[in-house]
Order: sequence, then C-alpha cells, then structure tokens
Amino acid sequence: MEPRLSIVIPCYNEEENIPLILTQLKRITTCRKDIEIVLVNNGSTDNSKKLFDKELKEDGCKSIKLVNVARNQGYGHGILTGLNESKGQLLSWTHADMQTNPLDVLKALDSYVNSEKKSIVIKGKRKNRKLLESFFTFGMQLAVFFILRTYLDDINAQPKLFSKEFYDKYIRNEAPLDFSLDLYLLYQAKMRQYKILEIPVYFGDRIYGEASGGSGSWKPRIKLIKRTFKYILGLRKVIGNMK
Repeated sequence: MEPRLSIVIPCYNEEENIPLILTQLKRITTCRKDIEIVLVNNGSTDNSKKLFDKELKEDGCKSIKLVNVARNQGYGHGILTGLNESKGQLLSWTHADMQTNPLDVLKALDSYVNSEKKSIVIKGKRKNRKLLESFFTFGMQLAVFFILRTYLDDINAQPKLFSKEFYDKYIRNEAPLDFSLDLYLLYQAKMRQYKILEIPVYFGDRIYGEASGGSGSWKPRIKLIKRTFKYILGLRKVIGNMK
C-alpha cells in the first residue's frame, strides 16, 4: 500500500540530534502506518551516516527511509532529492534541528484533511520567538511584498505540506536548490491560486549543533539575507519576462 503522507527531513551534520529526532519519528511510525518518513543525509561531513545506519536497524524504523546525498549541494537540493524519492499522495518537509517538533507535521495533516478546499498548502506559523528573530522575519516579508508584490507570512516556518499533484506541476522542475525553496513554494502557491493555511508551531532553541539557515547566529542569517534578496530579484526578472 502506498503511503498517504511522506515527510522529508534534510539532515546536514546533525549527528548529535539524530537520536532525538528518531525518538520523535518512531512515535509517528508506530501508530501511523500510512506515513513514510524520508531522511536525507544531505552530504554530511560528520558521523551522521554511521549513526543512521546503526539507529535505523532498531524497531520502529521500518517506515523510515534513508537517502544519502554524496555532496551537499544546498538545503533545497536535499529536500528535492527526498521529495523525488517519496511515494505519498501528500508531501511535506520539516527540519532536523529540533527547534520545531517533527510531530507538527501531524497537525498540518489534520488541517489539510479537515479543509474543504484541497488546493491548499499548509505551513507553520512560529510562536514564542525572540524579538530579533521576529524582526528579521518581518523584514524579509516586507522585502518580498515590495519586490514581488505579494504578501507571504513567516516564509521559513516549518513544516510545509502540499499535494503531490502540486509538487509535480509547479515545484519539481524549476525549484531553487538553496534556502530560497520555502519562498519559491509559497510564491508558487499564491500565483496558482492555492490557499495557504497556517498552524501554530512553537519555536525553541537548538539543543545541539549550529544553524546553517536563517536561525542561530547572525553570520548564517546575513548570508541568507543576501541569497534571498538575490533570488527575489531574479524571480522578479523571470516574472517580468513571462508577462
């Protein structure tokens, strides 16, 4: 039987978080046989692969698939690799850093199932955030609004959940390979008249490791700002050429 939902989780140098996230994921796989989990070892340079190989032999991991990416080519590339290996009618992704609970995907699934309209994308809306983090997010929302002329709220919040049909039509072939993937997904949803529904998720501090995206220290955050602005401007150019 094909799974109803596939959950993709990219992992890059998350060696210390792997036992924690697998404990949470086994809570899903032991009670939900209609869900598959696709872990993407996204070119990690630590001992992640050895740890995955060991931990995934334990009970409760039968529905957890591991995809190994030999060389890290970006956050988006890791997620897309996992999505392309997924069998579910519904697809989702979330993060491995434990700042948001992997079980939030189940809330997103409930929101999707309970919605009368199926042309929808479900996303998280982060609560309990620090003031500076909220300010950074708001600044990115303003940039997207003024450059792309569309309002997108808390773009990088997890999880994301959508139909395989939406993915195959609008995401699979043209999506960016970096941290702009979240923006691209939501922008495509808006442009294709999909409704974006939010679920509250509670955002905590990283337990182990360093953030490589828009949370954590300001160094990766500034890099993300530069990449995202470059991508927003490029996306605007593409839109202009389509008119």
